[in-house]
Amino acid sequence: MRFQDAVANSNDVRHCYRDGLQAVLERDRNRMSCQDTRKITGSLNLDAAVAGLYPGQPCWDYGIGIKKTEFTDKAIWVEVHPADANQVQKMIDKVTWLKNWLDNKAQDLMTITDNDFPYVWVASGRVSFQRTSPQSKRLALAGITFPTKHYRIKTRQGWRGCSLVI
Repeated sequence: MRFQDAVANSNDVRHCYRDGLQAVLERDRNRMSCQDTRKITGSLNLDAAVAGLYPGQPCWDYGIGIKKTEFTDKAIWVEVHPADANQVQKMIDKVTWLKNWLDNKAQDLMTITDNDFPYVWVASGRVSFQRTSPQSKRLALAGITFPTKHYRIKTRQGWRGCSLVI
């Protein structure tokens, strides 16, 4: 299934699909890069789309579609957020909300969500805790990547040729 179709099949966000990274705010888009931008099929500003539907809820920021084959995409989910150790529980709350939303309101998006750490934390400033900290272990258990100041979107099959840039 294509990312665009999965978004269109999700009532909460059905009109919120944008080509490429157009749904990502410019300040946040500048925190990401991609070796092959043609593989970015689309994006969704989930936080903006559902803020009125779920006021006060810890909504996740963005969904990004990446071309997997000619007819299928995979989705990753990116949150741009301060990267302090005291924010780890907030991030876990956000990913818990996202997983619940995907399971109950956006099953097609859940189906195409990548299986290899699809929940990406991009730091909105400096990262103030270490990869060896207890907080880092909690993130990994929740399926969230360790925060990085710049995320290089992986677009190659098998993740070859791309890496995180810290």
